Amino acid sequence: MNKKKLIDALENLSRQAHRSDEEQFFIRMLRQIWQIDWSVPPSAVWRNLIGRNQDYFLGFMELDDGDEKEEKWLLDSMDENVKAFIQKSNDSAWKVKLVETIDELNQLRLKIQK
Repeated sequence: MNKKKLIDALENLSRQAHRSDEEQFFIRMLRQIWQIDWSVPPSAVWRNLIGRNQDYFLGFMELDDGDEKEEKWLLDSMDENVKAFIQKSNDSAWKVKLVETIDELNQLRLKIQK
């Protein structure tokens, strides 16, 4: 797996104008994980994010260097973003969009893996 290519593709996805703040946050958290282990499914990252499992994310973040400012911001704003996710949890269209985003991220990983 070319991790640099994968991370660059994630960066491009997170910056797309049609992405909600919540989607961008999720993709940025996934980026932290994939920098270390690209085999982790986006759905696993989502479950740990919605469960506010900071230890899960810290475990990955401690293994790399260079983006500590980003990591601190992500961890500090996790509660705020999870609250936004929970507020949207009754919105069927948002749920569909989230599932589509997870599928898109899985497809991206498979595409770059080839």
